[in-house]
Amino acid sequence: MPTNPRTSNGHARRENRRWLASLGLECAICGKPIDYSLPAGDPYAFEMDECVPVSKFWLRLYNEQQQCWCGPYDSAKQAALSRENMRATHRHCNRERSNNVDVPKDPSVQIFRSQEW
Repeated sequence: MPTNPRTSNGHARRENRRWLASLGLECAICGKPIDYSLPAGDPYAFEMDECVPVSKFWLRLYNEQQQCWCGPYDSAKQAALSRENMRATHRHCNRERSNNVDVPKDPSVQIFRSQEW
């Protein structure tokens, strides 16, 4: 049975979550402030999102919130634990986005794939 790459190393994931929350960033999707004191189930609570979705770890995308490139990764686990791939979002924004890839705002920015099909 496959395991969830986000929970396979819980300690590292919790450390990364604490690090990201300490930055106090706005939501990477909607741009509005995040109330970091809200409980986990609240729609406006802080949630950690991956710029490159774990299910699409072979992509290379630009993380606008951290202003750096992330990916491609060798595995889904590596994508889930990489700090440059993380961004702060509201819970409902992250759920609405799902595993869709953000379309680059700059038309000169290309999405590169590490595997040739």
